[in-house]
This record gives sequence, C-alpha cells and structure tokens, in this order.
Amino acid sequence: MIVMTTSNNFYPCPVCGEALNREPRMLQRKIASRYDCKRCGTFEASASSLADEYFDNTKHLVSAWIRRQNRMGINYPIVGVNTENAMVNWYLNLINLGLPTTPIEKTDALLKAYADLIIQQFNNKYDTVIKTQLYPFLTAEAVAKNMDEIPGLNRILSQLDYIDTEHDDLNVQIKAKGWFRVDELKKTTDVTDNAFIAMWFGSCTEKYRESAIAAVKHCGYKPFVVDQHEFNGFIMDQVVSLIRKSRFLIADFTCRPEIVAGVQKVQQGVRGGVYWEAGLAFGMGKPVIQTCENNEEAKRRLHFDLEQYNTIYWEDDKLTTDIGDMDSTICDPNFTEKLVSRILFTVGKGSYIPQK
Repeated sequence: MIVMTTSNNFYPCPVCGEALNREPRMLQRKIASRYDCKRCGTFEASASSLADEYFDNTKHLVSAWIRRQNRMGINYPIVGVNTENAMVNWYLNLINLGLPTTPIEKTDALLKAYADLIIQQFNNKYDTVIKTQLYPFLTAEAVAKNMDEIPGLNRILSQLDYIDTEHDDLNVQIKAKGWFRVDELKKTTDVTDNAFIAMWFGSCTEKYRESAIAAVKHCGYKPFVVDQHEFNGFIMDQVVSLIRKSRFLIADFTCRPEIVAGVQKVQQGVRGGVYWEAGLAFGMGKPVIQTCENNEEAKRRLHFDLEQYNTIYWEDDKLTTDIGDMDSTICDPNFTEKLVSRILFTVGKGSYIPQK
C-alpha cells in the first residue's frame, strides 16, 4: 500500500522498499538519517551501512531485527555501525540471532503476529478477519523476504488448522486450535529482557560476577545467575527454562584445576556446565557472548571449537563496575565497557529498569 507524503513525493524505505510514512530526517552532526517505515518500523542508518556488500542478502533479516528492537521499546535502533570491519560482522551476526528461517518457524512467527494484531488493535475481537495486505509489517514479523511469501505461509497455517483463509490466502481468521498454538508459543518464545550468565561459582570469579551483572543492567537487561535464585524441583529444568526465556547468554569459560582433599574434582579444570549451557543457548538460536580470564591456564583449556569466536578476556585485578560514556570513544576500555559494547552490538539495548 503506497503512502504519499504531504509533498506528494514517494520516499522508499532503504531496507524493504515500502513507502515511508514520512520523509527521512537527516540527523544533525551525524552522517545518518532516521526512517519511519510501515514494514520495518523506525530506525536509524547511515549511507555507508546501507551500502555494505552484505546488506542486499540480509535485508529481510535487517527488517525483522528492526521490528524486534521496536517491540522491545527501542525507537530508533542503529542499522550497522560506522567502521567497515564491524559492519561486516554486524550483518553476518543477524544469522545467529534466532530469527525464524524454516517454513515452520516462519508460520509460528506469523501466527503470533496475527494474534498480537487482534489483541492490540482490534480490542480482543477474536473473530476478526485480518486483511494481510493492509499490514506490511507482517512480512518483517515472519522474516519473509517479501509480501509474496505470506500467502504460502498462510496455506501452511491453514493446513495445520490454525487459521481460516477465506479462499484467497490473504484474509485470515485464527481458529480455536490456532489460539492454543499461540498460547503454547508465548510460553516458550517470547522476547524478554532477561540475560543468562553461565559461569564458575568460585571465589576467583566474584569480581567478574559483579562486572558482568553491571554490564548487563547497563544495557537494559535483567541478569540471571543460577546460584542467586531459589528454585523448586530439578534445577536443570529451571536452567533450561531460564535460557529459553533469555534474550542472550554470557558464557565465562574461566577454569582452573580444583583439588579437594587431594582428589581431582574437575578433570582438566574445564567448566562442563558452562559448555553445556552455552551449547544449549546456541542450539536455541540465542546469541552467546564468550568471556574468559586472561591467564594461560584458562586460555589453553578453551576448546578449539570455540577459538573461532571472539572472546573477551579479563584480569581480576583490573575488574571494575565503572562504565564511561558509551556514546563517545573510550581509548582504553575496561572489561565491563567491552562487555557493554559487545552486548549493544550483538542484541541492541533492552528496556529493563532495575528496581532501586
């Protein structure tokens, strides 16, 4: 649906090509503009980030990422960054954000989007028929490459008996079975502001814990460290549930051989639990941020499968919870500031506000 501006000019979105709601606004003192798109949402981007060689192949992922950021309360997330190497990593990282890729994952995402539309915009009139062509943002919610993909996803939803499609695959109505599926999905896949910290619980990591928690809170996320929470039942069930509901996971692979009463307690000193939790998160499509103590013993035991991923190293005597102005260049950032930058770069800013 084409939207004309007050000057009767057509302004296409640089990401999806849909008509913008208004003319792009150039930001003062920045080589970037702000955009307001019916499909993508509101975002900020520079000409260099939109010209990146990886941009064309990830446009639909960029669009979905913007919608996700807007949904979390971030009005103008920044697409890409201003350094060339970081931009490449930014676009490639979109693949690891847990966005739907398979037809079934996309149909689940589309079904949830239909349900949210009915609940939020139609005052809970559950028998509402949705005319999909009127809502371009459904394409981004389903991580579809274009609107032409929606009828095919609707046919799958219809075959699963989740929706009625009134003969043309564009007008849909959620059936009772579909609402049960929506309820099931919301229990397992809702985007939250939680962050899971997987680490060794020992005296040598106490300062690390404080620094990591400070970084997570600064970025607008609620940190979860298992030993700080009370649980009923089998603790690993709770761990799986927490990781499933977390936006991302920080895995600290610091390790040292432990000797208890002359007996080797942990063979080779490797933190098996952290590896298990990191692997679980990765398998769920959650971003995993790696950290480790900067000593040869710990670095030597870091498994070779993880060496291809960028790890943030820390030194105990340099750990602090101090965080400078992250909007300006910090010449010699401390570990907490590096972790803040990595979180913001990887998943953007959350909306969690710690209680005082």
